Amino acid sequence: MPRWIGLLGSWALLVLGIGLATYAVAAEAITISDAQKLRRVRAIDEMIAGKLDEQLAQVQASMQGKQAEVSGLESEVATSEQKIGEMEDTSFVITVSTTENKVYARRDGKLVFEAVASTGKNSTLRQGGRTMVFRTPIGKFKVLSKEKDPVWVPPDWHFIEQAQKNGLEVVRLERGQNIGGLYVQGKDVVRDGVPMPEGREIVQGGAVIIPPIGTRQRQFPHVLGTHRLNLGDGYALHGTQQVSQLGQSVSHGCVRLHNNDIATLYEMASVGDTVIIY
Repeated sequence: MPRWIGLLGSWALLVLGIGLATYAVAAEAITISDAQKLRRVRAIDEMIAGKLDEQLAQVQASMQGKQAEVSGLESEVATSEQKIGEMEDTSFVITVSTTENKVYARRDGKLVFEAVASTGKNSTLRQGGRTMVFRTPIGKFKVLSKEKDPVWVPPDWHFIEQAQKNGLEVVRLERGQNIGGLYVQGKDVVRDGVPMPEGREIVQGGAVIIPPIGTRQRQFPHVLGTHRLNLGDGYALHGTQQVSQLGQSVSHGCVRLHNNDIATLYEMASVGDTVIIY
């Protein structure tokens, strides 16, 4: 056999060997690359699974909160139904439709009064572990008292709401305390002996101050309009300065009327008259 044929065969074997070695290295590289990809995929899967678990926990917590609200509403409806069943209508009956934002009054079944109103906005306000719901209560009530030129004594939620709107803290001022020069003197909240203005919030050091009940700074005149019919538990039918909002669900639970309308209803209604809210 010629020598050049043997050299050619050796060269072919060498090329084949190199090719097999290259393929093996490439296969190993592919295997390593695939393993790295698999690890990344697993890491992504674990991250997604963690996020899903977190979202599931949030949904479950939200559902539990909603269930608590539903249970509260069911309890309120049951209590309202019991009140409706126990109370007898008077000859003069005021009815409030929270759906229409309208107030009606009937005497011996005949419609004698009708007006546009504002009712509860059905929102919530949270501070710490406390949740306040701004909803007009449903049920049957009585006019417990009547007032001309009523003065509003804002509940705590008013100061909390104002603070949250403006990104401020809330600080309660107690009698005997001194907060940055603010203290109670007689029936006034004073700063260095000078009474603070009445009818507006006191802001001190990045916080809205809650004045004590009984001080002049806890009294806001004119907010409730010219007349008020009290239903109890802080709820009432009263006038308003926010005339442009009549017909909308924007109140914190009370029923607001135009001052002319509440004045008319005030003269027509008597203490003890029935008020039905639905």
